[in-house]
Amino acid sequence: MRKKLILGISLLLAASGIVLAMLFLPVTVGTGTEELRAVRLGRPFWFVVQDQSCYSPPEDVWATRFLSPWECPFAVVWWHFAAAVAAVAGGLACLLAAVAFLVRRARYH
Repeated sequence: MRKKLILGISLLLAASGIVLAMLFLPVTVGTGTEELRAVRLGRPFWFVVQDQSCYSPPEDVWATRFLSPWECPFAVVWWHFAAAVAAVAGGLACLLAAVAFLVRRARYH
């Protein structure tokens, strides 16, 4: 029981780290003022909305990422963050189960 709890907590911590790291992956947005006021960041589900309207990109589409919180205010949608962490943790758990199955199968044969 204790090993399962430690494994679950480890999966959630690893998933949280992965989701937070994905916050810095670039996204493409339009360059209109309304689009720049609500840039949605994060994967697999967006969970941060940042106001980047202080910038005026030169083209119609702009590739951006999470920018300085002092220059561009942001808000976190916590239930989106929780859903993203749960999805990544589920994927990691499936991957871990598949590896464990293959290791057991290789040992048995």
